[in-house]
Amino acid sequence: MRHYEMLALLSAELEEPKEEIDKIEEVVRSLGGDVSKIDVWGKRHLAYPIQKKSEGIYALFNFDLEPAQTFELKRVLGLRPGIYRQIIIALDE
Repeated sequence: MRHYEMLALLSAELEEPKEEIDKIEEVVRSLGGDVSKIDVWGKRHLAYPIQKKSEGIYALFNFDLEPAQTFELKRVLGLRPGIYRQIIIALDE
């Protein structure tokens, strides 16, 4: 397992962003990962519009996952309509 950090940009129009964050955590766990920390930064103004929206909710996830599973994680999160963008970064040991 390798340690990763992921920043997810969620739609600001979500009624309950905690539900979307829980679903992201559930996806990581279903792929055999372990989420160690979730830090919600809250609603922020975007630097440029995404899907004609100017605000989004940022959430930072720290988790352990097998490197081969990161592609599947990106694919699954890309299919969710409440997630605008995500970036996954492998952290050094």
